[in-house]
Amino acid sequence: MKKLTLSVNSDLAERAKMRARPFGSLSMLVGDFLGSLDGEELAFCRELRLYCDEPLLTPGEVVSRRPKAVGRPTSGLVAELRRARADRL
Repeated sequence: MKKLTLSVNSDLAERAKMRARPFGSLSMLVGDFLGSLDGEELAFCRELRLYCDEPLLTPGEVVSRRPKAVGRPTSGLVAELRRARADRL
């Protein structure tokens, strides 16, 4: 195991240590996090035999890779349904 030195605000370090206690240690959590960035350490990848060599995507990257919607905007459909319901009442 290789030792890693991080420079962080001392208050942040103390809060992180306290919050990490239920999960083991801060070192364990940081190690798990770094492993998740790599992809090879993700247990579900191994168990499900998934291809996890690609880096994890940020939320913005996920949104940008989604296919564009086709058809009417949902907001218009919701408004139409609400009007129809109001007319029935």
